[in-house]
Amino acid sequence: MQGLYKYLEGSSSTLEIDIYTKASMVAMSHSVEKVVKEYGLFADIYVLFQDYKYFLYERERYLEFDQLCRQVFIFAENIPKDASRDFENTTFVELEAASPLLEEWAVTVIHPDYSAVLATKEIPGLQRINKENYRTFEGFLSLDSEIAADSAAYYQKLLAQKEINYLDRDWQPAELKNQKPEFQKLISLFINDSLFELEDKLRSLEEKEMRLDEMVKDNKELSRETMQKLCEAGEFRDEDSLFHILRIGFTSALMYRELGADKKSIENIFFASLLHDLGKIGIPDSILQKPGKLNAEEYEVMQNHPEIGAKILAGSHSEVLNMAYNIAYSHHEKWDGSGYPQGLKGEEIPVEARIVALADVFDALSSKRVYKDAFSREKCVEIVSSERNQHFQGEILDILLKHLDEVYAFRRDLKVFSEGKTTREISDYFFSVDFSIFEFLKMREMINS
Repeated sequence: MQGLYKYLEGSSSTLEIDIYTKASMVAMSHSVEKVVKEYGLFADIYVLFQDYKYFLYERERYLEFDQLCRQVFIFAENIPKDASRDFENTTFVELEAASPLLEEWAVTVIHPDYSAVLATKEIPGLQRINKENYRTFEGFLSLDSEIAADSAAYYQKLLAQKEINYLDRDWQPAELKNQKPEFQKLISLFINDSLFELEDKLRSLEEKEMRLDEMVKDNKELSRETMQKLCEAGEFRDEDSLFHILRIGFTSALMYRELGADKKSIENIFFASLLHDLGKIGIPDSILQKPGKLNAEEYEVMQNHPEIGAKILAGSHSEVLNMAYNIAYSHHEKWDGSGYPQGLKGEEIPVEARIVALADVFDALSSKRVYKDAFSREKCVEIVSSERNQHFQGEILDILLKHLDEVYAFRRDLKVFSEGKTTREISDYFFSVDFSIFEFLKMREMINS
């Protein structure tokens, strides 16, 4: 069967424009249905929802119609088995996955004294703002009883195909006969006036939303560019060091996800962790690039880098940079209080710093350095496990050990992704305004959304 909108195409519509937002369609459908409630009509109502989840927003209203009307039919996809619970005169009809009706949304009311059909077809290509109320539909409305009857006949054919009974009970006429001509004129004027007012407001809001989105995008781009420059200055000068911080970012995001962090926090820790060693910008190259073990004096100088990083990042109004401050300042603290620079212990250490501390150490152990080869996976696990509840919080350590396959898979993916690319091209990709670590994680089937 073709869609209802297509079936009624060419019939005369009461609406004066063609394209509407979802917010307007909701207002119009409520206007059409309000007549049934206001006049207590023992009517038939056929309602087409694209998905059962949209019906849930209207469920309480339809419980009232269930008690008032002769019969109600709800057409949707993904209808649960218990949908009819609490309903007496309502039939739920599951739509097939390939049905053209899944692109439509419609309401039909049939009564001897009042008939109406609202039929819409979604036009996603015209939607400019990615929000529910700004979804765009072609709108059709008729108060003509013959057109409404055609719509009802369409649904009855669909019911027959599914072997669902249509109950042809006696009508209970309402006292509307003397009001009918004036009533239809008034409802038509009311709907159009309401729609034009609502559309004007929505279009104005739409322009404001689009301008705001541009400002947010500009600010996000500036923030990412700032972080990229700070990372370049403080840590990565070559491919190896860039890979090091990206692996730390990924591992930190993974562990934070498992601790129950929300999407925004997952995103923030990825970028904030990249700045964990920003303070090394103040450490002489003779110490930073020394191929062997640092002596006591050199190690004392190196221990200044958390405070240097914290001073650079202090006082920001940005959530991600405030998180970066906590990480830079506290990622060398230890769970048992033996770390530096403040000697924080246990939960005194910000959780993001506890996470990055483990991600940083594990990546250093599993990576080749000028002064050592990469340790085997087994050796890395042995070393970090020996520091349970000493250097590292046990709960966070368990998360890492449980998800090591993902950590090593990312290492491989990063190498494959980077083949043939310069360090600048790799950096630009991960710091681009369109890059999202949450989406990246989800793409790899690591987040259940």
